Amino acid sequence: MSEKQKLTNKTLEALVEKAGIKKYVLEDPNQVVCDDIWTKERERLAQEHLNRDTSTISTFWQEKYEQEAAKSWDKFYKRNSTNFYKDRHYLHLVFEELGKIPENGDTKTLLEVGSGVGNAALPLLEINPGLHIVAIDFADSAIELLKKQSLYNEDRVTASVCDITKDALPDAAFANGGVDFALCLFCLSALHPEKMNDAVKKVVAAIKPGGKLFFRDYGRYDQAQLRFRPGCKLQDNFYVRQDNTRAYYFTTDEVKDIFNEAETCHCCNIISRCDITLQSTGRLGGVVSLQRH
Repeated sequence: MSEKQKLTNKTLEALVEKAGIKKYVLEDPNQVVCDDIWTKERERLAQEHLNRDTSTISTFWQEKYEQEAAKSWDKFYKRNSTNFYKDRHYLHLVFEELGKIPENGDTKTLLEVGSGVGNAALPLLEINPGLHIVAIDFADSAIELLKKQSLYNEDRVTASVCDITKDALPDAAFANGGVDFALCLFCLSALHPEKMNDAVKKVVAAIKPGGKLFFRDYGRYDQAQLRFRPGCKLQDNFYVRQDNTRAYYFTTDEVKDIFNEAETCHCCNIISRCDITLQSTGRLGGVVSLQRH
């Protein structure tokens, strides 16, 4: 670690300590969500920190990052292969419906938007013999890597390249009247805020009446957001990383508004600003489960 990185980390740690933010370690390996007390003082200090960065990236570069969004993620997966993200073996604990699909019942279909290389899809297939997954991602290399995974089975996974902001969903998402579940994990934040609503409407349209959509993404004042240096901000709460991929940091109200505008009638099970890992990361995140009637 360089001296500059050490200094940045020390600055962040000082901010975290001043705001009264504790780093939580989950003692129970089966506990995947830890409550975190968020105070007005913590929020004020975090917002003051973000307000110090008043500059935004030029329009030229903003348009370039938007035009090359899929290309940037394609390069990300070519560079990192299947080694960057860990498999998400906890999803059936957070979303109980995704752990109760037996082989001898009716087959259930799940649409995963932004599937990457299968870190969520493949663990779900392992524990749900009656589950079929329609996996889409706008990075060609991600879908190629997914199809090469040892657990990939064409009889149980339909994977294809699809840019949710531009393309129609694959026909497999509408077979048998639509999908029973949709899963959006840290994918909505990668889109331009102006395109989020239409993307969500497209996903919701594929869900059967009575189906569910499960959502998890970055929350406002996540430590990753507080770490961004000047020169990375595209607009408020929307940033570009060094590898040209982008991330937006939501409030729970913003998430509610996006899904409610997509004609989902009930927004429930909101867990805001909580540590969702088994490490002492201090990460702030959010979980939203939506019921479509």
